[in-house]
Amino acid sequence: MYTNLYNVRTRLKVSQSKLSELSRVSQSQISKIEKGLTSSPAHNKLVRIAEALNCTIDDLRDEGENLETQPIFSSLTNTGAAVFIPLFSERQSMNQEFDKGDGFVVRQRSAAQTQIRKPSFLDYSEEAYAATNYGAAMQPRYYTGDTLFIDPTLEAMPKDDVVVMFRLPDRMAGIFREFVSQTDDQIVIKDVASNKPVTLNKADIYALHVVVGSQRNRGGG
Repeated sequence: MYTNLYNVRTRLKVSQSKLSELSRVSQSQISKIEKGLTSSPAHNKLVRIAEALNCTIDDLRDEGENLETQPIFSSLTNTGAAVFIPLFSERQSMNQEFDKGDGFVVRQRSAAQTQIRKPSFLDYSEEAYAATNYGAAMQPRYYTGDTLFIDPTLEAMPKDDVVVMFRLPDRMAGIFREFVSQTDDQIVIKDVASNKPVTLNKADIYALHVVVGSQRNRGGG
């Protein structure tokens, strides 16, 4: 049986409904597999579930079982690339401790975090992540709730949208801004809403990451 699917799915914080959407296997079928009500699920369904969770079919199988399964066809979606990337959606509100504007929080990897399916345009990057935009600083380019995809390996160029990361005592916080320019000691950024440049000392910044795509929150803020 493949009841270990429950452990894999919950460890990745993927809901049954989300897994159903990603794998194109019905939620009721996924529930039956997790409960052991389906002892021999169709192999093509197991393939799609495993790919959606970026694992192998063996990872889904109950511990101690060693059943052989042979595919009846080659999966069209088997790219070998990671399927999920971290999504940082915890909000960092502007306050006395953090006066840079509304942003998102990054905690240590051991802390709880959600994940999101990696878009195809990020297949090349092993360090990509996603984060939720908060506040009105980047409107109308991005609204609160929009998901932005970031590649931390790229070097920022003028007019790039970037994440400016700041280290706080127990976490890091990131804000989205447009990159203007930099010198050896300073960077200049601006928000879209006011179009006013702000100069920051590099010594006060933990990192600068480049935004490479976005997924619009259809609620429009």
